[in-house]
Amino acid sequence: MMSSEVLSRDTLAQRRGAVWDYISPSRLSLWLRCPLAFRMRYVDGIRTPPTENLFLGKQVHDGLEFFYRHRQAGVRLSDDEIAGHIAQHWPVAADQEQVEFKKQDNSDKLLAKCQDLVACYLDEFGGKDEKIIGVESAMAAQLLDPVTGTPLPMPMVGVCDLLLETEDGPILVDFKTAARGGVPLDQQHEIQLACYAAMFRELTGDLEHGLELRTLVKTKQPWVETHRYPQRTDQHMARLFVVVGEYVRGIELGEFNYRPGFNCTFCDMQEPCTKWVPGPGTRQPT
Repeated sequence: MMSSEVLSRDTLAQRRGAVWDYISPSRLSLWLRCPLAFRMRYVDGIRTPPTENLFLGKQVHDGLEFFYRHRQAGVRLSDDEIAGHIAQHWPVAADQEQVEFKKQDNSDKLLAKCQDLVACYLDEFGGKDEKIIGVESAMAAQLLDPVTGTPLPMPMVGVCDLLLETEDGPILVDFKTAARGGVPLDQQHEIQLACYAAMFRELTGDLEHGLELRTLVKTKQPWVETHRYPQRTDQHMARLFVVVGEYVRGIELGEFNYRPGFNCTFCDMQEPCTKWVPGPGTRQPT
């Protein structure tokens, strides 16, 4: 099994470095949505406070990590202990990330929602006897293009929320929060899942049995949806590396195209984007 260190998503973000230091599923996802937003964050270094919903999602992850790290160590925490951890950590995290709540009481409401979401998750999964082999496992791998055999010019880095061992083989689990439920299109999370599978294979020399999304749905009465995906195929990997190739070429050429659309609704680069004017800096070499 791969070696891993205790590494949080915040720690990974602090190690962000230059665009040539590494590629990650989150960097690739942002570049796919809007290369201009990618440039603003990772080339220009613009940092903005997380939105309320993004902050909520991060604190849900923190609560689940707290639960699973103790479970992996053989310690069974009560729901009240986990809710207490979330409440204690909430104001500290909000202050560190400089979250700007839209209304004065939004922080308290979102904290209660966070505790409800985690409690709902624990109602479904807390009592299961799952064999945990990794919690927030850091993965960093130098990948080879499966078609050409050419190594990527930078390592791929990511953090897997939960690694489980089953009778059929390892399962890679990712936690998500969503405003509504429903079966996602396979393409919706294809690149992210292929990234995790590629890193896992390179580091362990083993094939994943499958991948799983556990989505905590943020409705008035929250619930958890589980979507299981089979082992990634050669087609998935070939498609991943086509996208990665386009990403690398875009960075090499300094092409960071503007892609307005629905994704602008939840983009945290809305303010700097309104000030962007096309010009000589549109093709900015790095």
